[in-house]
Amino acid sequence: MELPAYLIAWSMYLLAALGLLLVVWRITRNTRFTKTKRIVRITVVTILLTPVNIAQQGMWLAPAYLVAVYDWLVGNPDRAMLALVLLGGVFAVLLCMTLLESLLRRLLHLEPLT
Repeated sequence: MELPAYLIAWSMYLLAALGLLLVVWRITRNTRFTKTKRIVRITVVTILLTPVNIAQQGMWLAPAYLVAVYDWLVGNPDRAMLALVLLGGVFAVLLCMTLLESLLRRLLHLEPLT
């Protein structure tokens, strides 16, 4: 794939992902359970916006969940597991950041996010 086509493909993907994120934000907006709302939002952000390198040489990125599904179907479970481990790591980091933010809000007596 040439660079202009690669950039156009990523631009289209990111535009669609942002549209999906807006939909998820609107759906979870009226949920009274803030912890559930945050976990759903973190999960969607992690799945949609985590890239993984697909090239042996160079830096060609693709969404990690698509790489995991494709490699699993093709019969390359090692690369699929690498993509899934990356997704899990990003999810864990985002979850820790959210928990830290919540803890700091409680300690500093700031009003909680809705």
